[in-house]
Amino acid sequence: MFTIAMKSNAIRVLATLALAAVPGFASPITVSNFSFESAVSGLVACGTNCNSGNVVIPGWTSSPTGQSGIFQVTGAGTYWNDVGVQLADGPQSAYVFTAASTGPVTLSQVVGTATAGWTYNLSVDIGQRLDLSGYMGTADLLINGAMHAITCPAALSGGFVTCTGSYTALASDNGQAITIQLNATQRQGNFDNVQLSAVPEPASFLLIGSALFALSSLRRRRANS
Repeated sequence: MFTIAMKSNAIRVLATLALAAVPGFASPITVSNFSFESAVSGLVACGTNCNSGNVVIPGWTSSPTGQSGIFQVTGAGTYWNDVGVQLADGPQSAYVFTAASTGPVTLSQVVGTATAGWTYNLSVDIGQRLDLSGYMGTADLLINGAMHAITCPAALSGGFVTCTGSYTALASDNGQAITIQLNATQRQGNFDNVQLSAVPEPASFLLIGSALFALSSLRRRRANS
């Protein structure tokens, strides 16, 4: 009987922890080549702060094709400062290039499907080149045909800032594809460290916690019978 009581207490503890975890539990969603460190052509011994030219970036789709590539940010130079620019997840970052004569250019990746009631948190480091003052890219979470933009602090000339945003999926979003989209708003957008996480709806944890409490009560009744 003592053993059953101990097990019941343990289950109650697990139930309490499950209920307490409702507000803060987040699980990462895999983003392929999230920091753009996969090898591409044109970057072998290319020097400080060089770029690959327009190439295919593994894990990502450029639309239209041929207008994206990789920057190697390795120190001060024409494009980047040496203060706060050394990227923590490796020297490579992506760029998406556009011009006045072209339409919007995007770099995108489908990462899964949405679950109604879950909150999706997107984080992207976005850079501003020294020689392109005022130009910045943007990023969106695209679900069920709707774009949910992230917001950024003030641009850092010659460096990167972390931009974030979140969206809670509606019933109409359930099962719809989740796409991360990086956009060149004007001349060039520069991106790194793309992270996405999901926080389950509170009802999921409430259901787990309630089930554990019910199991604990059942064990106690059996122990007392």
